[in-house]
Amino acid sequence: MEAILYFADANGRSVTAAALRSIVASPGVNAIDEQQFHALYNANARPIHAYLIGVTGNKDVADDVLQETWFRFLQRHPAGMPLEEMRPYLFRIATNLLRDRWRKRQEAQWPEGFDCGHAGDMDAQLDVRHVMKSLKPRERELLWLAYVEGMTHTEIATATGLTALSVRPLLFRARKRAASLLRPEGNSI
Repeated sequence: MEAILYFADANGRSVTAAALRSIVASPGVNAIDEQQFHALYNANARPIHAYLIGVTGNKDVADDVLQETWFRFLQRHPAGMPLEEMRPYLFRIATNLLRDRWRKRQEAQWPEGFDCGHAGDMDAQLDVRHVMKSLKPRERELLWLAYVEGMTHTEIATATGLTALSVRPLLFRARKRAASLLRPEGNSI
């Protein structure tokens, strides 16, 4: 994960530490020290990266969005934000960045080699890939946040910008649609 957050100078030399210090020390930016940032990054970078890969199916896009997520967090995080609220806030930033990309139609197609995980069973992996490709972006977001990240409805609402009351029915519909896509044709339960 260390290589994902990478700032470079014009010659391609890493300036991650210097960039972090300059962002943190910028006027108007809410203070977070380097040690706090690294602890927060180490606790949340992998889950956010996995979420981005799961929703987009593209590692390169996930890498780009993850780096932009952290950059925006450093620029804009609210002062005094409790630690338990930072995780959904980071997912919210990542989700909004993905939606901006989709609005611009930059990510129209999923790549052919999309790898949806480390499932041992190839048929199950193909089924999951088919389902994820067939779902709408919001459905993929909701299912990933609920069942992979284990977020509560309130945390999902914070991460996606939805109201807490709308998460439950939207998640129910996404789950129902995913289940219908996994059933063999002509079979209903």
